[in-house]
Amino acid sequence: MRFVKTLFVGMSAAMLLASCGAGGDNQGLEYAPNMYHSVAYEPYTQIVDEDAGRWVTSIEYPDGHAEYFNSNKLNGKYRMNLREPAANTVPRNKQGWLPYRLGKDSLAFAAATQKNPLDSTAAIVGEGKVLYEMYCDHCHGPKGEGNGKVADKYAGVPNYKSDALKNISEGHIFHVITMGKGLMWSHASQVSVEERWKIAKYVKTLQK
Repeated sequence: MRFVKTLFVGMSAAMLLASCGAGGDNQGLEYAPNMYHSVAYEPYTQIVDEDAGRWVTSIEYPDGHAEYFNSNKLNGKYRMNLREPAANTVPRNKQGWLPYRLGKDSLAFAAATQKNPLDSTAAIVGEGKVLYEMYCDHCHGPKGEGNGKVADKYAGVPNYKSDALKNISEGHIFHVITMGKGLMWSHASQVSVEERWKIAKYVKTLQK
């Protein structure tokens, strides 16, 4: 009899563990689902079905929606969680700078009109040096002479100290980093606007 009880308990435990498995369309049950599914709005998801997750609902929501529903009923007809900006507004970065909208073919205009909004302090130039060594050194070389390690395999890297480039403006450098030029592709996705201006500051020190 004891053997039968032990066998029954063992089989019950095995079946219980097996039932916890998940796969395919069956993702199993969740313990304390309200810890997995936040009551707060999720700005980057949009579940509009109010019955989504009804089978797992663990909280009695005042408006009666199920566990997975997470749309904001008070935010327009689309019930979005991430609110749309007011009409005709323009996004600015944390410094309050407007988006850079000059096209790739506007290098000459950028070189003549774009002014560096950062001061030429030792701290700014020092940060520019760190960024230059991270993003530019491998092509342009430690002194901006176009002799980085990549230049051995990727001919045509410009020398910042050449007669053709020694008088370029910081606006020129910023525009090229942003939009790319010739063999150099845009680095806007890797280097922020502020960081590009810092690099431009440092490059000018290399030309002195």
